Amino acid sequence: MKKLNWIEITSLYIGIIMGAGFASGRECWQFFGVFGTKGYAGAAASTVCFVLLACMLTYIARSKGTADLGRLICPFESRPAYEIIGWVLAAIYYSMIIAMTAAGGSLLNQQFGINKAAGGIMIALLCIFTVLGDFERVSKIFKLMIPVLFIIGIITILLTIKADFSQSGPVEGYTPGRMSPNWPVSALVFMAYNTLGMIAMSGNSAVNAKDSRNAYAGAIAGTLCLGALTILLLRALLTDMAFSSELDLPMLGFAGRLSPVLSIIYAVILYGAVYSTGASTYYGFSTKLKDGRYKRWIIVGGALAGFLLGLTGFKKLVEFLYPAQGYIGIVFILLIIINFCRELGKTSADDRRDI
Repeated sequence: MKKLNWIEITSLYIGIIMGAGFASGRECWQFFGVFGTKGYAGAAASTVCFVLLACMLTYIARSKGTADLGRLICPFESRPAYEIIGWVLAAIYYSMIIAMTAAGGSLLNQQFGINKAAGGIMIALLCIFTVLGDFERVSKIFKLMIPVLFIIGIITILLTIKADFSQSGPVEGYTPGRMSPNWPVSALVFMAYNTLGMIAMSGNSAVNAKDSRNAYAGAIAGTLCLGALTILLLRALLTDMAFSSELDLPMLGFAGRLSPVLSIIYAVILYGAVYSTGASTYYGFSTKLKDGRYKRWIIVGGALAGFLLGLTGFKKLVEFLYPAQGYIGIVFILLIIINFCRELGKTSADDRRDI
């Protein structure tokens, strides 16, 4: 594999987070927007944690010379522990097919008035088709999709901020999620569940970096960019808090207020991002299934079951599913910190022996 420079690593960090959940604006509203201007403190705190964790994961990966998820997370040599961690992550990856079918349904319903079930089943079928087929070939499309989403997303965010829409309702008093009741807890949960998606990419980019300097520079630049994007997105959502609170996909709504043409472009790109996120994570789940005649049917049945569960609605899923993943992520983060301290201790001990 070609060795990565810091710019390429930075783009990988942005790509892994800049997916359907981020671009829709729903999760940013749920975790930060509901707290008004206090949400800025939460976004800033989560950014600092992202930077620190990215550096820790980079250090662990380069110290151990591996991108294996079990070894990146678990501080102890234990095959059963590695297996448990793998299955927990597989379950989390599976849960994303539920969220993405719900997001796809909400998107087509909000933009075109199409029944939510129709939009959701399309995502489920696309994910089945992708995972059963040549994923490497289709993944090339995803690599092209993220930069386009990034550019359209940034343009929409900046235009929304510039438009400075009038508040159509109250500017305080919005009810936070039950599992993220205040901004400090919300920032921690937001950071934790996003870290779950970042672990594999952090390890691989660190191991395949040209050198340590490029590995750390890319990790720091990538997470700082994500923090800046989150704060900009929050600023856009706060221009009309009642509007942001009301919609499943608030940034799609703002795009519609800016321009009907931009709204259609944003909807198409966002639907592609939903598909990309759903297929990528569902593929991650499928890698834990044993090869055999039943694997294909489990993949088909699992996606259809996820679609049915997704009919509960994207808003509810963001409120309950994402925070639940975040609490699991907190446990993994604690393990990563212990792992980092152990590796740092080994390095210090080796240095002392060399003196």
